[in-house]
Amino acid sequence: MRYHFWYVLIHIGLGVVGYQYFTFTNIGGIYAFGAALIVQAYAIYEIHRDAKPKFDASLQSAESFRAAEEMKTDYRKRLGRLWLTRSCMYALLTLLSTMAVRGGVEQ
Repeated sequence: MRYHFWYVLIHIGLGVVGYQYFTFTNIGGIYAFGAALIVQAYAIYEIHRDAKPKFDASLQSAESFRAAEEMKTDYRKRLGRLWLTRSCMYALLTLLSTMAVRGGVEQ
């Protein structure tokens, strides 16, 4: 990924700034996951923007309309899974950076 480093810094920054909200509790985890969903939505948009021309080129080689629709469905599923996976990873990174700011002790 071209911008992976910047997303790491964004989530570490979120953990540093929002250390009162992102805690290892149920609600803190939900807040961190919500923030990760929002930030990673743009990351998935960037991936889609870069991959879409290549996908459209491969879509032209589909054997039938049904095959093309199946390819589109698979593409959307892959992007959705990638969004969920990245959001989970970065939510954990946000929580870990928050824990580092607090010193690992619940305040």
